[in-house]
Amino acid sequence: MSQQPRPSTTFHAITGQRDPAGRQEYSNPFAKKMFLVVDSVPEMQRAMAMTLNSFGAEKVEYAGKASDALVKMMRYDFDVVLCDYDLGTGNDGLYLYEEAKERNLLKQSCVFMIVSGERRAAKVVSAAELAPDGYLLKPFTGDELGRRLEVAMRRRAAFAVVDDALMGHDYLGAIDACNKKIAERGEFTLDFMKLKGSLALKIGDYDSAQALYRQVLQVKDLQWAKLGMAKALVGLKQPEPALAMFEQVVEDNDRVMEAYDWLAKLYQDNHELQKAQDVLKRATEIAPATVRRHQVLAQVAEENGDLAQARSAYSTTLELAKASWHRSPSHYASLVRVQLACNEKTEAARTLASLRRDYKFNPEGEWMADVVDSTIQSQSGNKQAAERLLYEAAEKLGQLGKLKDDDKLEFARACYAQGHHELGNQVARDMVRNHHDNQALLQKLSAMFDQVGLGDAGRQLIAGSVQDIIDLNNQAVRMAQSGEHDRAIELFHQALEEMPHNIQLMLNLVNAVIAQSHRHGWHESHVHLAHQLLQKVREAEPANSKFQKLLQAWRQLIDQHQKREYML
Repeated sequence: MSQQPRPSTTFHAITGQRDPAGRQEYSNPFAKKMFLVVDSVPEMQRAMAMTLNSFGAEKVEYAGKASDALVKMMRYDFDVVLCDYDLGTGNDGLYLYEEAKERNLLKQSCVFMIVSGERRAAKVVSAAELAPDGYLLKPFTGDELGRRLEVAMRRRAAFAVVDDALMGHDYLGAIDACNKKIAERGEFTLDFMKLKGSLALKIGDYDSAQALYRQVLQVKDLQWAKLGMAKALVGLKQPEPALAMFEQVVEDNDRVMEAYDWLAKLYQDNHELQKAQDVLKRATEIAPATVRRHQVLAQVAEENGDLAQARSAYSTTLELAKASWHRSPSHYASLVRVQLACNEKTEAARTLASLRRDYKFNPEGEWMADVVDSTIQSQSGNKQAAERLLYEAAEKLGQLGKLKDDDKLEFARACYAQGHHELGNQVARDMVRNHHDNQALLQKLSAMFDQVGLGDAGRQLIAGSVQDIIDLNNQAVRMAQSGEHDRAIELFHQALEEMPHNIQLMLNLVNAVIAQSHRHGWHESHVHLAHQLLQKVREAEPANSKFQKLLQAWRQLIDQHQKREYML
C-alpha cells in the first residue's frame, strides 16, 4: 500500500498551488492576513505592495512614518508588519517595534519584520536585542521574502491561543494557555515554555519561573533559559549565583545585551560602581543605539564621580531619545546638571535653549525648562531669579498631570541644591508615599540624597514615609479581615485622596470591595470605584502580580452578578 504524501509547508504550497496529482488544494493564508507596510518612500511601498499581491495578499495597509503606523495599529488588528529600518523622520523601525510592544498594540501571533539595507553590526545587534521576527537585508527577492514570511507566520500562528489574554493583560490566563500547549508536546513546545517563563518573570512569580527554566536546562543548554534562570534568581534574592550565571551568558555569547544590563544592576546594588560602569560602557560600544542603556550608564557614572563619562552618556541619551518614545525633558535637565558640575555654563545655557525650543507649547517641557533655568541662575549668582523660577514651578507642580517621576526627581534635586530643603522634602515624601514599594525609584531617591549631601536625612525620610504607608495599609487590612469592609474601604479611599498614585492602596481597596460583595451583596458605588481603580492599575502596572490575581477574582464576581458593563 503506497504512503500518502505529507502536506507541504513550502512557499509554493501555502500560496495555493495544487500538488501534481491534483489530489489536494491548499488555501492561501496570505489572503486572510492583514498586512501593514511601513516605509517612508512611496515607491518602496508600491514595490512591496506588488510583491504581497503576487503572494495573494488582499488586505494591505500603508504608513510612511512611525506615528502614522501607530495610529493604524490602534485601528486595525495586523497579522504581519513589514517595516523599513530607516523611516526618514528621525524614528526607525526598531523604535516603532518597541513603542508598539510597550503600548500592547501587537498581538503575540503578529509577525514583525524589519527591512533594511543596514549591514553594520550595531544595528543588527539592536534588532536582535528587541527580538522582532526577522531582519531582512536589501536587496531581496520576492521568493526570499515569501520563504521568510512562511516560516515566521507558521511559528507565530501557534501563538494565536494567547492573543486575547495578552492583549487584555491577563497574564495568568496566558500562562494557563501556555501550560495547555506545553502539555501537548507539539512542535512549538519550547517556544511556549519560553513565553511562559517570560510571563512568570513579568508578574513576579519567580518560583514558577525558576522551576520552568530548570526543566528546560536539564534537557538542553539554551541561552534564553540561562538568562531567564539568572533573572529568577535575582527575584528570589540570590544575587551571587545570578551574577555568576549572567557572567557565563556573556562569556558564551557577548552579544546577549540584556545580560550586561543585569550585570550592571547587580554590581550597582553591591555598590561596585566602577564595575557597573565598565560593563555598561562595553555594552554601549557593542550596541550603541539603545537609549535606556546610555541613560543608566550616565547615572552610574555620575554616581561614581566620573563626570566626563556622565556628560558624554547624558548627551548621547538626549540625542538618541529625541526621535523615540523615550523622549523626556528630564534628559535635558540631567545633561545641564553635569555640564554645570563641569563648569561648562555656556554649554548648559545652550542645552536649556534647546529644551525651550524643542518643548515649546508643551506644559511639562516648559515647566522643566523653568526648573533647569532656576539651577543655572542659582549657579550664576542670580539668587532672586532662581528662587522666583523655582517657586513658580512649585505652584504648577500639582497642576501638571503628565509629569514623570524623573521630572519630579529633578525638581526635588534643584530644591535641595538651592537650599530649599522643606520644598524638596515635600516632593520626595510625596513620591515615596505614592510609590513606597517601587525599589528602583527608592534607590534613585537615595542616590540623589547622597549627591546633594543629605544621605542620612534622606534615608530617614524614605524609611519614615514607607513605614507610614505600611502602617495605614495594615490597619485597613485588619479591618477588612475582621469583616469591617465599609470602614476598610473608607480608610483606603481617604488615603487615596492623599496618595492617588499608590498602586497597593488601589488594589487593597478593590480586594475589600470584592470581599464585601461576596459577604454582603452588590454595592453599586463601591463596585464602580473598584472598576475605575482596576482600569487605572491596568494602565499603570498591568504585570503587577496582585492585580493579576485580583483580575481573576473580579471577573468571577462580575460573572456571578451578570454585570457585564464592569467586565475588564
